[in-house]
Order: sequence, then structure tokens, then C-alpha cells
Amino acid sequence: MAGSVDFDVLDAINEFQWGSLEVGLPFSSGIETRIYLSQFSDLEFSSPNEPGVAYYMGNGFTRLPEKGSEAENVLSFLKQVAQKRNLKIIEKVNQYLNPVQVDYHKDVLSLTPSNNPTERHIVIAYVQKAETVFTDKDKRALFWSERLEEEISLISQLLQDPPNFFDKVRLKLMKYGGVGYVKPDVGDFPSQEQANKLILNLGALPSFCWLSGYPSGEKDPKFMLDFCLANQIETIFIIPDRIWDIENEIKRESNLKNLYMITQECQKRSVPIFVGTELNKYGQKLVDDFDSKYLDPFTSYFLESAWLLWGHMVLELSSRRGYNSSWAKETLPDRRKRNTFFALLGKNIPADREVIKKIGEKSTPDLIKEFG
Repeated sequence: MAGSVDFDVLDAINEFQWGSLEVGLPFSSGIETRIYLSQFSDLEFSSPNEPGVAYYMGNGFTRLPEKGSEAENVLSFLKQVAQKRNLKIIEKVNQYLNPVQVDYHKDVLSLTPSNNPTERHIVIAYVQKAETVFTDKDKRALFWSERLEEEISLISQLLQDPPNFFDKVRLKLMKYGGVGYVKPDVGDFPSQEQANKLILNLGALPSFCWLSGYPSGEKDPKFMLDFCLANQIETIFIIPDRIWDIENEIKRESNLKNLYMITQECQKRSVPIFVGTELNKYGQKLVDDFDSKYLDPFTSYFLESAWLLWGHMVLELSSRRGYNSSWAKETLPDRRKRNTFFALLGKNIPADREVIKKIGEKSTPDLIKEFG
């Protein structure tokens, strides 16, 4: 199964859905944004050093919002805020990196297929611009050494290692404490209620993003999940690769304990966990390594959740009877039974247009008899 996740937009939905069905691959389309939780303004979640701010997702989208709808208004707001923040970053970084300066429209937007750049695109634009301004490698290394305030020997090394060099540039220039860091205002983010209007109105599933278990808002999984379930958030999203795929054995062991705690608590409450990798992080693997011994205690639950998500996609695509639909909650009010139903359906239905259409034509008793 493959999933696409756009930041602040849903531009990939139609093409990703078409392509997946062409090759018979189960799929999901999603959105990622950041929300502001005013009731937790003193706690940190998945956005480090930004109390009250959390990464938030919708997974299992099958369609775009209708013109003029409330969902479209929220989506438009997200994209406008993202573009505004990008321009602020570039204004600050251009001053600091002079003579290496980028033009937002010419150098940054050109790196994206649909004019929706992230910080990582901006980093690449600056690295590429430096190559044209300083064609001599030694002069380029000296430039970055001065601007990043690192030894030239380390910079020379990093220039041969693009993934880590990009991370170094982003951390130094754009993240918390960097010269280009733009401190978010409350108005820069939608509320959790606003985000849910977009996600639920389009039949998708809200997902709270879990980072590592170390931020203050994540230390108690019960507290976090109580909040989620009280606010129509019935799924969690995690990126396991950055939890276990590290060199420090002690840190990995600690990370895995935290992953075990959140997974165990989700299982107790029948909260599905969706997982994936970050393809916008240069150098990260394409697909999670579910054969890793470190993921072994969690893999079966992750895979069961993936089948559930595909089951949701099938019924939402074919008859608007997805996991969060009124039909699903009335027919299967017990979440554990609902999870079992959608996962079993997902396991048995291929990514085939005709088969999906026929499933949508089945009556409730027939569906329950076959997959309940």
C-alpha cells in the first residue's frame, strides 16, 4: 500500500488515485498541517520548541472539496499561510546569506510540481544558488563555513553528503533559533476544530501526529489519547524510521520504549496507527523496513491499521460509507468491531475499479455477513 501526504494542500489526490488504480496498488491520500491547541499552550507536542503547536493529518481522502464550501475555505487558508511564512523566511535568509539570494518564484516554486514548497525546497534552492555563485568548491566551502559557523573541514565533508548537509542548513537557518526562523502566531494555524471541518467533511480520518514520546505533551500516552478520542481524532500517525534507524544503541532503546508505550495504549483503545516515511527528507528510505527486528513487536498492528485504511478507502470511494461515516458509526458503534470489519474488507478487496464499484453496491447485511 502506498500513501501520499501533501503539506497544507490536497493537490496529489486525483493523480495519485488514478495511478494507484492503474497499477492495482491499494492507496490513501492525505494532508498534513499544524494546528494550535490553545488549551495546551504550555505543552510541546510534535513541533519542537513551539508550545501548543502540533502536527496534524487527515488520511483517507477520496475527493476534493466543492467550490465555495467550508472545507475549501479551510484548505485555501492553509495554503495562504504557508506561502506567507515561506516569503518571511526567504526575506530573512536572503539578507544573511548575501550574495547567495534566491527568488521565490524563479528558484523555489520551480522545484515543486504544483507551487507548494516546504522549508526543504527552500534549502535546496539556497544550496543550488550557492553552487552558481561560488563555482569554486573551496570558496563555496568557506562561504558555508562562515554562514553556518562550522569548521571548514566539517563543511567540506558535509558537502559530499547532501542529506546531512541539507539538514544542517535547515537547522541553522530556518528552525528554532536560526536567522530565518519565523516565530508562529496563533493566527498562523487552524484550530483543531477547523482542521476537522476540512477532514471530516471530505470523509477522511483525522490523525494526531506522534513524534517521539519525549515532548511534554507526549510523555503520558493516556493523556494524549484521552484528548484525541474526546475530539473526534480516532487515529495516530507515526514515522517509525526515525525512531529505530539510528546509530546510538542507547538512544534507540529509549526511543523504542516510548514507541511501545504509545502503541500499547493505542491497542488497548482500538486506535489505529498509520505509519510511513518522509520522502521530503532527502535520503530517507522509500518504504518502512517492516522486516527489522526493532519493528517486530509493532509490525502486525501497523499492517492491520493499513488494511483498515484501505478498507475505508474502498467504501468511501464506492458509496461514502467510510470509517468515519454516519453509516459506519451506526452500523458498527463498537470501534474494535469497526476496526476488524474495515481491516478484513481491506485485506480482501483489490485496487480494482470494477471490484470497488461492486462493493459499493452491496447492502449493509451483505457487507456485514461477508466482512463482519
